[in-house]
Amino acid sequence: MSRPSITTTSNSSSQTIKTMSPGKVILFGEHFVVYGYPSLIASIDKYFKVTVRRPSLYKGEIRIESNLGFTSVKYRGGEITISPMSLDTKFVNIVTKLYTIIDYLINNEKMISKELAETYKEEGLFIKLESDLPPGGGLGSSSAFCVALSGSLYYAEHNDLDQNNICNQSINAEKLINIDTSGADCSICSFGGFGTFDKINGFKRLSADMDDYQFLIINSGVAHDTYSMVERVSKFKKNNSDLFDQFCKSYLQIYEEGIKTIQSQNINHLGILINQNHELLSKLTISNTLIEKIVETCNGFGALGTKITGAGGGGCVLSLIDRSNHQSEVRLLERLGELGLEYFFTRIDTLGLRLT
Repeated sequence: MSRPSITTTSNSSSQTIKTMSPGKVILFGEHFVVYGYPSLIASIDKYFKVTVRRPSLYKGEIRIESNLGFTSVKYRGGEITISPMSLDTKFVNIVTKLYTIIDYLINNEKMISKELAETYKEEGLFIKLESDLPPGGGLGSSSAFCVALSGSLYYAEHNDLDQNNICNQSINAEKLINIDTSGADCSICSFGGFGTFDKINGFKRLSADMDDYQFLIINSGVAHDTYSMVERVSKFKKNNSDLFDQFCKSYLQIYEEGIKTIQSQNINHLGILINQNHELLSKLTISNTLIEKIVETCNGFGALGTKITGAGGGGCVLSLIDRSNHQSEVRLLERLGELGLEYFFTRIDTLGLRLT
C-alpha cells in the first residue's frame, strides 16, 4: 500500500496523513436486516476524504475545514466555534457529532497512544474533510467519515492501516451518534467491494465482479431520518404481522436470487430483482410521492431497475442503467434535470479504506 508524504523538521515531527473511504449503497435488504434477514451492500467510488496534519497552526485547538456546508470549526477547551456564525441548527448538530467522534478516537488507546493524544491536545490538530457523499442521503456518509478519520489517526501512530481494527473502532465511534448502527456500513466502507450482512453472521465479503456496470444515484434532496423510518416499519409489522411475514419470505427469495444473479453477472435479471425489492419497500410505507416519481421516471426511460437505497422517506435512489442505450439515457438525464434533481453515476469501489 502506498505511503503518504511525511516530513520531519529539527524541532518537531510534522505529519500530513490523507485517507479516503468509499460510500455505500444497499442493493437488497433495507429494514428487513433489522429483523434478522441478510442484506447485500456495496461500496461505491464516491468518497469521504480526511486529511490530518500535526502540528496545527493553532496551538491547543482542533481545527476543522470542510466542504460540508460550514467553512471551519475550532474546538478549544470544550468550546466549539463555527464559521460562518449564521449556520442553521442542522449544521450545529453535524459539528457536535463530529466533535463527539473526534474526541472518542483521539482518546481511544486502541487507535493511538496516550502520548500522541496529549501531543495533539498541546500542539493542536488540523483536520480537513472533503466529501462526495450527500449527508443524510443514505450513502454511508457518517460511516465513511468514521472509517477515514480512524484510518488517518491510526496511520499517524502505527505507519500502517489495520483495516480490521480500524473498522471495529469506527463502528464503536459511529454508535456514539447512531446507537442502532449495525456495523454493516463501516464494514463495507473499510473493506470495499460487495458484502453480505446479517445480525448473526455479521459482515462477510462477497466475491463478485461488476466492474463493467454503473449505477445512477439520484438525490431526492430530502434528508432521511433512519430512526423514524425504522419506527414506521415496526408499527407496520405490529399492525400487519401476517402480511409482514409474507413480505419477509418474498424478500428472502429476492436476496438469494440476487446473490446468484450478481455472481453470474445477469444484469437484466438484477434489474428485475431491484424493482421487486423496491415494491416491498413501498408496501412497507417508507417511500413517498417524490421517490415514486423518481422510480417511475427512471424505469420509464429505460432503467433496468430502480429502488430506494437506505432507510427511505428521502435520501437517495439507486437505478441500474443500461448505458449502451445512449438515447434513453440522455432523455432520462434531461428529465431528471427538469425535475431539479441532482444525480451522478458511480461504479463499485473494490479497495475500501486507503491512503491518498
